[in-house]
Amino acid sequence: MTDEKIVKQPRRYLPEDLDLSVWKNVEAELKRLEEYPVDSVDSLEEFLYRWSELYMVIQEQLAWRYIEMTRFADSEEKRKNYSNFYAGVFSRAEPYKMRLLKKYYDSPYRAELDTLRYENFDRIVANTIEMFREENLPLEIKEKELSSAYGATIGSLTVEYGGKEYTLSQLSRFQQEPDRKVREETWRLSMEKLSTVHEKLEELFDQLKEIRIPQARNAGFENYRDFMHARKNRFVYSVEDIFRFHDSVEAVVVPFVKKLNEGRRRELGVESLRPWDTQVEPSGRVLKPFDGMEDFIGKAVAVLSRVDRQFGLNLQKMKNTELLDLENRKGKAPGGYNYPLDETGAPFIFMNATGTPGNVRTILHESGHAMHSFSTVDERIILYRHTTHEAAELASMSMELLTMDHWDEYYPDGEELKLAKKEELTGTISFLPWCMTVDAFQQWIYSNPDHTPDERDEKFAGIFARFEGGIDWSGLEGERRTRWLLQPHIFTNPFYYIEYGIAQLGALAIYRNYRLDREKAVADYKRFLSMGYSRPLDELYEAAGIKFDFSESYISELVDFVEGEIERL
Repeated sequence: MTDEKIVKQPRRYLPEDLDLSVWKNVEAELKRLEEYPVDSVDSLEEFLYRWSELYMVIQEQLAWRYIEMTRFADSEEKRKNYSNFYAGVFSRAEPYKMRLLKKYYDSPYRAELDTLRYENFDRIVANTIEMFREENLPLEIKEKELSSAYGATIGSLTVEYGGKEYTLSQLSRFQQEPDRKVREETWRLSMEKLSTVHEKLEELFDQLKEIRIPQARNAGFENYRDFMHARKNRFVYSVEDIFRFHDSVEAVVVPFVKKLNEGRRRELGVESLRPWDTQVEPSGRVLKPFDGMEDFIGKAVAVLSRVDRQFGLNLQKMKNTELLDLENRKGKAPGGYNYPLDETGAPFIFMNATGTPGNVRTILHESGHAMHSFSTVDERIILYRHTTHEAAELASMSMELLTMDHWDEYYPDGEELKLAKKEELTGTISFLPWCMTVDAFQQWIYSNPDHTPDERDEKFAGIFARFEGGIDWSGLEGERRTRWLLQPHIFTNPFYYIEYGIAQLGALAIYRNYRLDREKAVADYKRFLSMGYSRPLDELYEAAGIKFDFSESYISELVDFVEGEIERL
């Protein structure tokens, strides 16, 4: 498509050769900002831009160390590089950051700034200042160190099957196999391997819990749940709204998922649907959407280009600039992510591709995040580049659906294309009960902190059963109790999960708009991307052409839409 590479954004204020991986250099710049004269509205805005540039550079320094740590999760050196920078530079800059934000917030010239442009920034800043406690910094450093051990533990697990060694991610591709015996064998093998680190992960989580709870108390909160709700800038919805969301999904989505799974059971011709029956294509076809990484990326570029030419060009430029690490291998951390590189002006995509249809969804999902990063590259205020997760995941989940009509790049066979699209639509709605399970579990954990690991596992099993969509776990009670250990967010990003559910509803609404008027839906989506976090969350959803709503009636509308789309296929 092009051999063009991403050109790193030039620094406006800082010398290009200034090494900001060294604390003394960072501290010198922070002190300069503390002393920077603010004697007019223009100088206040200039102060903000200087502060933002400094933190864009610092955050990119942290980003690269995180990326390297996850790419080589079995490297103690990479983990230390990340932890040392976080403790020795990033965390040490936080008290300065608070003073600099307060300098802005207390300035009499703030009132002269454009209200529309700065009112959301003011709200974010006020909440950031209010939530900050210097005594939490050592706890946060320790938390980062501990959470990094999760990826190292899971990423190092391998099993022997058929005379070959597989990571757990690689082994998961056998869940697509038509042979039920193979699926069951590999599923059980994976869970058996997980059991070998069960106690280790339970101990790790208890350590994380004991590090997190004091942070909430230091900030004046009764529990860590309420602390995180406030810390995540959840200004437009409450904890009670989240509980209503749980109830709505239980009432509307769970019965629909049970209906879908009953159809799957009949198609497979089995007496009951078991955990190893949930990913296989009932027709018996094994979908193989790509052959190797070059093919995988090339097809993603083609798909994105058909939605919007610039989307495809952006991903191609990332490939040319070596900002992609997509293939699974031993020693890599599990999962996938898009990490913005603020100074460079582009993101990095990390994932664990093994050749399955799920990999297609992941690369397009992370590409949605990437397009969000590209769309805000000209934003000079750093806090406006990084939106809340509810908006960030709207960008990624919508991209999965907006690209669906172009998946013939991966599935040239018309029947396979239909099967892949049906699986995507089924997956979007089937995900919601799992999302509620993960969130409700964390709500309980941090509202009832004095529990034992055994009580925790038992509670998870109960919550899982509440939202379970017709899967038979009989004889697998132990595996059901520990299934949560495979969800990295619970360890590494506490309370970062309900956002996926909220965004999934939004993505379905965008896709419904796309079905009515493709051109307008894509234009609305691009306008939403370009806004970053410059407006409140509900206004961002409105800009995307949808409502910010997770009521039972709204979810019913979207379930009806999905059901109609599946029937149409």
